[in-house]
Amino acid sequence: MRGKPKFSHGLAGALLLGTTLCAPAWAQDVSDWRGIYMGVGVGGAYSAAQPDTRVLINGYFTDPLPASDTAQVNPILQRVIDGWDVTGSAIVGYNFQRGHFVYGVEADLTLMNFQESRSAGPIVYDTSPTNTFRTKTTVNSNYTVSLRPSVGYVTGKFLLAVSAGPAVSTFKTTLDYNDTFGGGNSLRYEDTSTRLGFSASAGVGYQISDGWSVRGDYVLNYFPNIASGNPNLAGDGRSDFDIGSDFQSHNLRLAILKSF
Repeated sequence: MRGKPKFSHGLAGALLLGTTLCAPAWAQDVSDWRGIYMGVGVGGAYSAAQPDTRVLINGYFTDPLPASDTAQVNPILQRVIDGWDVTGSAIVGYNFQRGHFVYGVEADLTLMNFQESRSAGPIVYDTSPTNTFRTKTTVNSNYTVSLRPSVGYVTGKFLLAVSAGPAVSTFKTTLDYNDTFGGGNSLRYEDTSTRLGFSASAGVGYQISDGWSVRGDYVLNYFPNIASGNPNLAGDGRSDFDIGSDFQSHNLRLAILKSF
């Protein structure tokens, strides 16, 4: 009778050892990041629009040598429009895990209030020294929605991850231009468009407890061709400008997340 308990203890020990040996690697020495998660983040973003707007030589603007409207006006229209903004993000995602590697997809809605302008003038025309011009370009953007597949590596309670995917945002671009030539001409052109762009991120997460984690990350959003158009200044029906610009945002943020 006394030998039976010894056998039972030995069997229990063998089963425990076998269970330990057969357990997944992630359960033994790395934290568990599987499942759905949600959270919020705050950050600071440096954003910049890079206009490539230019004047068109269709009768109003001219390029007589040695003066040139193209050489004088284009660099003014193409100056970078940039600024800093506070951002807020709503985040939701899902992770799969195999050992130290985590694969998933994450969607986020980031809000900000980018509304920046560059203006110049009055500036004397090189091609008409008795006349001046003024110009102002304004770009607005208030949100970005992104969907990024991700891949990461777990070490202890840390998750190092990168992601990349499509993004969508709406932009409003306004060009104001007026001069004194021929008694004065004035233009106000507005373009509002929703554009598809690219989003990428790199970050580090740390598990606190009970499914809660914190994460610091860097998010890049890039949108080509946020504006287009060929407005007329002189009222003669001919296009005087070719409007264009791209946009990029660099967001550093801190997020708190809850896994379910």
